[in-house]
Amino acid sequence: MSDSKKMTNEEFSQMVTLLSKFANTDMDQFENWKFECEFGEVFVSLSLDVQGDKSVYTDVTRAIKK
Repeated sequence: MSDSKKMTNEEFSQMVTLLSKFANTDMDQFENWKFECEFGEVFVSLSLDVQGDKSVYTDVTRAIKK
């Protein structure tokens, strides 16, 4: 993927911040989303439950803007 298509650090931080807000205000126990991108379907799962080993998850807490 070309650098011009990649998210900036600020865009990534905004995305994580908004997901955090959604998880804290609107999400019940889980959300499962699907959308189309240029490479095909993308599946997103948000959950209060850990799926497997916690160590495989990347902690993005520091990207959240207060």
